[in-house]
Amino acid sequence: MDISALAQMLNPKEDDSDSETDCVKHTPADIGKSKPKSKIPDVTPTTVKKAQTGKDIWDPEFVPEGVATEHQETRPQPHYDMCFKQNVRTEDMFLGMSGKNPGSNDELVITISLPNAKSSEIDLNVTDDRVDCWTSKHALRLHLPKPVVSNQGSAQWITDKEQLKLTLPLKKEYNFLP
Repeated sequence: MDISALAQMLNPKEDDSDSETDCVKHTPADIGKSKPKSKIPDVTPTTVKKAQTGKDIWDPEFVPEGVATEHQETRPQPHYDMCFKQNVRTEDMFLGMSGKNPGSNDELVITISLPNAKSSEIDLNVTDDRVDCWTSKHALRLHLPKPVVSNQGSAQWITDKEQLKLTLPLKKEYNFLP
C-alpha cells in the first residue's frame, strides 16, 4: 500500500475555491496504483452475437459438445413419464433424523411406453446426463434434468404394459449428506 497516496486522500491540497461542488470525492479504491481494466467482455445488446438468419434459433457454436445435431430421426418418440423418488424410512417421517426435506430426492424414475416392442430389441444407452432408447419403431433421446450415476441404475421391462422402467440414482452434491 502506498502511504503517500493515503495521506493525499485524507489531506487534500487546499484550494481557493469555496464551492462544495468543486471538491473531488475519493474512495478506498483510489489508494495505490491504478489497476488495468477488467478482462470481462462487454455483453451489451450490440455486442452479443446473434444467430444466423433462417429457421435456426441458435448458433451452432452454442450447442454443447456431445449433442448430435446432424442426425435427423424419422422414428416417432415414445411417450415417457419422469418423476423423482425419495427413499423415506420411519425415522425420517416421525423423527426427522436423516435431515431429508421434501426437496431432497434420491432417484430419478423414467417410464417409457414402447408399444409392440420386445425386450430383446431395445437398445438402451444411459450416461450421466442423457438417456437414449431405440427400438425398430421408436427413438428417444432424453436429456436429464439432474445428473445421475449411470453405472448404478437399473432397468425393468414390464411385459403386460409394454413399458421400460429405469431407476437411476441421482448424483449427490455432497457425499456427507444422506
